[in-house]
Amino acid sequence: METPITRVAEHQRQTLDFMLDSLGLRHAHDEVVRRDRIAELETTVTALGAENRALRAEVQQLEHQLYPLESEIAAFEREMDGRLALERERAADGI
Repeated sequence: METPITRVAEHQRQTLDFMLDSLGLRHAHDEVVRRDRIAELETTVTALGAENRALRAEVQQLEHQLYPLESEIAAFEREMDGRLALERERAADGI
């Protein structure tokens, strides 16, 4: 009779195999190869995350070059909104 842990582990392996098939990734048929493949995928995910962050920073730089005054305009608008709110508050208080 199979132990529950063995059945769960086998089900997890079958699920992993299904997901790998769905993604078109290669199978690892023993634990050593599976661990190596997981380490390889973790490294790939880390590298892709770093590349994604670098690309986002580059996009921000390009946007800043394209719209150099955008941040100054936004700061000016915030200041004006604050002044208007203060004047409205004073007018409402009757000062």
